[in-house]
Amino acid sequence: MTGYFEGKVAVVTGAASGIGLGLTEHLLTRGARAVYMGDVQAEGLARESERLNNEYSGRAFPVLTDVTKLDQVAELISAAKAFDGHLDFVFNNAGMGMTLPTEQITFDIWRFIIDLNVMGVVHGTYTAIPIMREQGFGHIVNAASMAGLVPIPYQAVYTASKAAVISMTESLQYELNVEGLQFSVFCPGNVRTPIFGDLTPPPDAISVDDAADYILDEVEKKSLIIAFPQTTRDAYALYRTDRQEFDRQVAKLGAERRENYRTKGTYF
Repeated sequence: MTGYFEGKVAVVTGAASGIGLGLTEHLLTRGARAVYMGDVQAEGLARESERLNNEYSGRAFPVLTDVTKLDQVAELISAAKAFDGHLDFVFNNAGMGMTLPTEQITFDIWRFIIDLNVMGVVHGTYTAIPIMREQGFGHIVNAASMAGLVPIPYQAVYTASKAAVISMTESLQYELNVEGLQFSVFCPGNVRTPIFGDLTPPPDAISVDDAADYILDEVEKKSLIIAFPQTTRDAYALYRTDRQEFDRQVAKLGAERRENYRTKGTYF
């Protein structure tokens, strides 16, 4: 039986590092015919695409892409479609975290995060949709976060951006699934990626390999919301079923982060 990704053409943004790189490599491992790697980091993109092409017979195609620029995203999507006349998957993965006390958040930060985390996903999604509607198939997978499923203190900007991605993806699934299009949104908790910058990832963070494997397994099942690891699924269930206990736990988290900022200058 042919696997869901075998012989397919995919686009992955934010593909030079972190979950995006993990998805790219695991798509190739699962038999994707071509993966178009979009990223704004030229050096990392060149290095990782060369490594992958040495391992996977030249099936990775790097395209320097700033997802906040619609024309660059359109070029990436068009290049992938032109490879074999069809576009099977788009993983709108590029984005970044933002955890700061409210008094440090500026309007420029708001604009930057919305432009990257929301409009970057919108650009990839709405550029791919016409192609997929015309061909009658395609699967768009958007990156959100646990922070889009539940409110988290010190992450108001980030949670707003990721909640928007979740709601958009869900709405499109219910609208366009009848035309053969499939949508998924993955909502990770802590994963050991460059999103933490110079900070040491929390002890519950899972590996990129584990994250990529789980995402692709759930995409193959055509799951709409893909939440992981188990701690994320537990928090989301608690938020929906026992708000009193959820509020107690998140208030405790807020107090811990407040003290960490006061004493260490970081949130953990």
